[in-house]
Amino acid sequence: MTAPDRRDPSPTPPRTTFTRTADRLLLAVRPHATDHHAQIRLPGPASANGAWSDGLEGFARTFLLAAFRLAGDGGHDPHHLAEWYAEGLVAGADPQGPERWPRFSERNQAKCEAASLALALHLTRPWIWDRLPARTQGHLLAWLGEMVGDRMPGNNWIWFQAVTEAFARTVGGSWQQRDLDRTVELTDTWYAGDGWYSDGLAGGAHRNFDHYNGWAMHFYPPWFCRILGADAPPGLLDRYRDRLRRHLEDHRLLTGGNGSPLIQGRSLTYRFAALAPVWTGALFDATPLPPGETRRLATATFTHFLDHGAVREDGLLSLGWHHAFPRIRQEYSGPASPYWAAKGFAGLLLPADHPVWTAPESPLAIEESDHHRTLGPPGWLVSGTREDGVVRVVNHGSDHIDPARLVSDDPAYARRTAAIAGRHPAVTSGLAELFVLPSFPALVPVASIVAGSGVR
Repeated sequence: MTAPDRRDPSPTPPRTTFTRTADRLLLAVRPHATDHHAQIRLPGPASANGAWSDGLEGFARTFLLAAFRLAGDGGHDPHHLAEWYAEGLVAGADPQGPERWPRFSERNQAKCEAASLALALHLTRPWIWDRLPARTQGHLLAWLGEMVGDRMPGNNWIWFQAVTEAFARTVGGSWQQRDLDRTVELTDTWYAGDGWYSDGLAGGAHRNFDHYNGWAMHFYPPWFCRILGADAPPGLLDRYRDRLRRHLEDHRLLTGGNGSPLIQGRSLTYRFAALAPVWTGALFDATPLPPGETRRLATATFTHFLDHGAVREDGLLSLGWHHAFPRIRQEYSGPASPYWAAKGFAGLLLPADHPVWTAPESPLAIEESDHHRTLGPPGWLVSGTREDGVVRVVNHGSDHIDPARLVSDDPAYARRTAAIAGRHPAVTSGLAELFVLPSFPALVPVASIVAGSGVR
């Protein structure tokens, strides 16, 4: 049987689709902003961090999306993004202002959002940072400066500190070499080989494998080096590029024929962010994929979520996988959490004439042939079948649990078998079955198909 050609037949250029979607998302959040835009408070239940933190999250994550949009078009700004977000920066960083952001000592989550702000400020420096009043620049550097010397949690959060301090260093702010060195050293410790990072250690072992490998551990390090420029440690960017290049050899096998990424691990409501390592590879010359395959991966995953209702009718991203699915929430999930998906728009930094946007699409790995591979570091057995577009992953290595602690399994990690379905008719309830979150202890099924065209 010949598998159908699922490549994008749309006459709309793919970069235009990304651009239009970014614009729609950015304009849709504006009615939910405070008077001077420093807080974007979207509708829905607050996270455990509270509405104040969630409002900062709304600003910071959409600002990163705006930065990709603005920098990708060389400052062309039909929607006045620079002006709109600059006003929010002035209000949010003012320590005496009514819209001020929480300090890191007041809300720990603010450390995460600081990295989005720092990267966005780096990307938009000619249009935003360089035009901010000196007083506001000082307020921003003072707010970011509280990160210096902080003993960050032993996971991907170390990169929030490193990226923040790297940007601060380039604009005369506070930074500490010891913080940067610690980040590089821990990242090397967590590298499990063959392109895979464990997101910290569990019981002293590499057990924490999920999408944070791609949208954090392979995303921030190259940007850290680019922000620092000539001040980056010699050879460090090359080391990160080699690891990412190797990871993408495996990553390409984990997308189903319908464009769905693997449903495994936490924070799955970030959706498009699964494209972060794909775009980072293209942006940093760190990919083994031909331009046409990079484009196919990007458009397939992007279209998968758009076609399944990820963007609501009012232009907001819902908490969910396809459309709204409240049970995907975790304690840190707030109404703006899904906008970590901004990382899935990093490809807008590639100019319109880049081969990724102009080359004919190449087939996905699953569209070319069946494949079977053992991924040693995460302990996964991957099996994909071209005829139905289904990729199955048998998990022998990742559970995110310290074996010395008596705790319930987290089904987002410890599930034994998962699959990315293409056209499988049996996929009807697997997503709901997966998301019995750790606060509700449950037995973990031995096997289940957990994604695909039938998941609602």
